Amino acid sequence: MEISVKYSKRLPLERMSNCRDLGGYPTKFGNVTRFGVFVRSEAPVFLPERDIEYLKQYGVTKSLDFRGDSHTQKFPSSLDTEGIEYIHLPMFGRADAMGFEQSVDDILRRFSGWGRTYIGWLETYKSWVRDVVRELVSTDGVCHFNCNAGKDRTGVISALVLAVCGVDLNDIAFDYCISRAMLKPRFSQLAEQWDSYLKDENGKLIPDHPFLFTPRDAMYQLFAYICSQYKTVENYFYSCRLSVDEVKEIRKKLLG
Repeated sequence: MEISVKYSKRLPLERMSNCRDLGGYPTKFGNVTRFGVFVRSEAPVFLPERDIEYLKQYGVTKSLDFRGDSHTQKFPSSLDTEGIEYIHLPMFGRADAMGFEQSVDDILRRFSGWGRTYIGWLETYKSWVRDVVRELVSTDGVCHFNCNAGKDRTGVISALVLAVCGVDLNDIAFDYCISRAMLKPRFSQLAEQWDSYLKDENGKLIPDHPFLFTPRDAMYQLFAYICSQYKTVENYFYSCRLSVDEVKEIRKKLLG
């Protein structure tokens, strides 16, 4: 099957609606992030062969899966396939997202907003950030990465990479916020992968559940914290034990 593939901001896939290239953003260095380097998405599960073939022809040679064990076992990645190096790199150790074991009411009570949540992740999971960046840097070809919805763990990594490459915060916030719009047609399907976390007592999706939102302020809050504590994203990366050369390399890959 021959598929005509051109670099695209949103990849036109049948089964994934939030699969997007990090290319096309202007930077403070005077250039634009390159297409065909990093691709972000929701979990690539139950992909038809046409989608898998499209991603291969797009140049995807590695796929990083940030989900926990129970999700990867129950909903295995379709990109764990011949021709693509699949790497399971869970952020929360081997647990599910945020280690949820409580009821929906308990989760909502302790959820303080995405901005604060992401800040907590920055400090708690530095070794994970380091490992992800090293995988991005070492990829020959296009590196794809995903979590479950492709908006939170995936969104934080995308934001950090774009920021260290000099992309303006407003564009980073846009790249983050657009996930909700892209995912909306698939919320019900994604709810099945989140077990009962997004459903009411009747088992129906809660469309205004806070976990489905991607508020712009979350990115502003995250980067305000980075600036106050580390001054720059580069310094944050160094605190994750990434080297100067590795930071230069991530820029080289995305900026050319």
